[in-house]
Amino acid sequence: ENFSVNVEGDGAFICQNSWGEEFGEAGVFYVSYYDTNIGSHNVVYTKIEDTDNYDKIYQSDLCGWVGQMGYERESIYGANVFRAKEQEQIEAAGFYATGKDTTYDIYVVKNFVDTGSFEAKNRIKVAEGTLSNAGYYTIRFNQPVEVESGERFAVMLYITTPNAVYPMAVEYVADELTKNVDITDGEGYISIRGSRWNRVEQQAQSNLCIKAYSSLRKEETK
Repeated sequence: ENFSVNVEGDGAFICQNSWGEEFGEAGVFYVSYYDTNIGSHNVVYTKIEDTDNYDKIYQSDLCGWVGQMGYERESIYGANVFRAKEQEQIEAAGFYATGKDTTYDIYVVKNFVDTGSFEAKNRIKVAEGTLSNAGYYTIRFNQPVEVESGERFAVMLYITTPNAVYPMAVEYVADELTKNVDITDGEGYISIRGSRWNRVEQQAQSNLCIKAYSSLRKEETK
């Protein structure tokens, strides 16, 4: 009877968020166990890493997961190319699993020149695994990959999401909120089988949601 509408039974979640003490009862509010919306569209953080775990982040998808891309199949290759700012060790990659039970393989390609650099002989495999749930993940490499200042390098992701037709998360201009997105700041490529590659910004006016995390080389920090 404390709710403004009739609900099926007693009980409520006691909630608090960032709206401040002006909202609800000094910032606290109640949501019925029988609410029809809560839990249908939610975000859960199961791990938050320290902000100083890496020295740099390379990215071109500042809006994050806006939409999805694929070839109407469960798997896709994607790669983002970056230019190292200093002598660094590439230590991790960040990307989205767009569905449950997503498997991934991550590679680094050094000294990137053009799509010919993506040949299998140039790929350094740095991680693989399975992700039970959809969401954003930071995957630390099995071993870091050293790059020189000014070197162009690529982080390549081969991702498979069961029953998906568009398994790769992308950023693009979707609505009023993203109308000012700059997609010209990225250099991303996609491929069906990892042999022939298409430039994402030109083909789909999008940026791939693949990030690289690095630390300065030890000799630079002495």
